[in-house]
Amino acid sequence: MTLADKVTLARLGLAPIAVIGYLAAPTSGMLCFWICGVVCGLAELTDYLDGRIARMRHEISDFGKLADPFCDVLYRMLIFFAFLLPAGGTGYTEPWGRDLPAWVQLVLLQPTYALPNGTTATACAPWLAVVLMAMREFVAGALRAMTATQGLVLAARTSGKVKAWFQGLAITLVCALPGLTFHQATWHLPVMAAAIWLCTLLSVGSMVEYLWVNRHVLRGLAVRTGDEPSAQR
Repeated sequence: MTLADKVTLARLGLAPIAVIGYLAAPTSGMLCFWICGVVCGLAELTDYLDGRIARMRHEISDFGKLADPFCDVLYRMLIFFAFLLPAGGTGYTEPWGRDLPAWVQLVLLQPTYALPNGTTATACAPWLAVVLMAMREFVAGALRAMTATQGLVLAARTSGKVKAWFQGLAITLVCALPGLTFHQATWHLPVMAAAIWLCTLLSVGSMVEYLWVNRHVLRGLAVRTGDEPSAQR
């Protein structure tokens, strides 16, 4: 295994540390956000370094080409799913958008949980936005796997990289707002929601472009699969 591959795989170890820090560390001093933010910063740094190391040391490998996007998706999705739960077990104590219609609060805003002590805790990410991003990644991964088995290659798009950059920025923002202000202010929540929904729109848009640009390859995949005997499926 090359050095670049080890740097790539480091994200798999950093992701659970960031999740545990976000969920289990106390909110006093915004420690949970600081731990999550610092660890995610290291993870983003490995994403920047692994490609440079591979090119500089001439260690570009098939394993690295597959592991890099897999580690990216797994790391970022784990963080976004953690953001669906209250930070430090207590989250934001004051939800926002109470004057909005109930369906908007339920579908578009961050979930709010009732705690055993009678208070409420609001998470940092809207659940539907995270689900849509996860669905995009599952579909893209499944298509890449299916085409690879048939010897076909799907063309990568710049929109996918832009999506990943914005996801990294959104994770940084969620941790930085309370971390740098040392306070959980209600106004943080709409800013976080807007940033994460922007990532979702970019994710869905990149998926649409991905399918459109590769429509001829996918059509060829459908033809090849349709020609196979059912017993081989």
